[in-house]
Amino acid sequence: MCILFASVSGAQAIECQTNAQGSDSHWAWRLIDGRKCWYKGESGMDKSLLHWPATDDSPGKLEVTLNKPKEEKLQAIPEVLPVPPEILKMLPIMPPQPSFEDRWRLR
Repeated sequence: MCILFASVSGAQAIECQTNAQGSDSHWAWRLIDGRKCWYKGESGMDKSLLHWPATDDSPGKLEVTLNKPKEEKLQAIPEVLPVPPEILKMLPIMPPQPSFEDRWRLR
């Protein structure tokens, strides 16, 4: 039972940093909540052990933040307008292209 308690207390969550905090030890990062989570240690740490620090310690604020759906970023798609007939009349008329069979016979 003591061994189980010691292993559970050793596996505490590590707080994410926005960047590596110095060169005296090895820093690695994992993508957590769409952002690079820098932590001190070897690469490949289990993501469940990493978390971003809470900005407000009040439970109500944290609950609202967790239950709030993430907003999706939408990209604007340019509207495709039809080409006016006046412009189409100005374009040169291209002769029809020969089919594959026609080109094969000319070989």
